[in-house]
Amino acid sequence: MQQFESLVQTAIDSIPEEFEPYLDNVEFVVEESSPESLMGLYHGAGALHAGEGFPDRITLYKRSHERAATTMKDLIEEVRRTILHEVGHHFGMEEHDLPY
Repeated sequence: MQQFESLVQTAIDSIPEEFEPYLDNVEFVVEESSPESLMGLYHGAGALHAGEGFPDRITLYKRSHERAATTMKDLIEEVRRTILHEVGHHFGMEEHDLPY
């Protein structure tokens, strides 16, 4: 779990600086698995409503990522894609708008 959390933090740190102020109210959480076999899940009001109540949350599911990857390089890329996908939801993008 610790190694996976480190990969997640590396991916978060790779988000361009200009987006950081919009992510101040976002918690990134790692859970072992998703009952729905999701890679990630965004829950929140979005960047336009940041700070209005509870923090937004992006959850990444470790086992789903491990099942999707065959190498460490694949795992790193899959984690990065999932974070960018869920951050896209934070900025109001719908599934069909997202590249991943």
